[in-house]
Amino acid sequence: MSDVRVCRAEPSDADELGRLVAGFRDHLKATAPSDVDIRLHLPRALRDPAVEFGVARLDGEAVGYTQSWFVTSVWAAGLEARLEDLFVLPGARRRSVGRALLRHALARAAARGALRLNLNTNEGNRSAHELYRSEGFAPVSHALYPGGREVLWSRAVDAASHS
Repeated sequence: MSDVRVCRAEPSDADELGRLVAGFRDHLKATAPSDVDIRLHLPRALRDPAVEFGVARLDGEAVGYTQSWFVTSVWAAGLEARLEDLFVLPGARRRSVGRALLRHALARAAARGALRLNLNTNEGNRSAHELYRSEGFAPVSHALYPGGREVLWSRAVDAASHS
């Protein structure tokens, strides 16, 4: 069995982490973020105290990452963590890398005093569902909308909308 090690990413990990973020983007067949966006914004995210990245190394090579956000929430009555990304390179899957990353994200949330860790995933991603269930996560419907699915809505914010 290979040795999986996960640690909190530091600004010095930006190049290595940037390759993983680009790998996730390519895996999703997405066009954003661009390589330029990753180079410009990842260092800033690595310095942001509300954002944490974890990097998994398998036999010394970076093969996966997480990105978590931390926010004080009135609804959670304290600090809440959101696991925004969990990605493992295809060649490193089924080797406990994802589980190690998830456990690291949970440990970091606990260390920071978060009351819960939330995440979302594509409803067709069965392997992710199995992992999350095996680690004690459960799908939920918000108390305000029992029985219904929550829908993520999004809109770009332009400079004109700030005036």
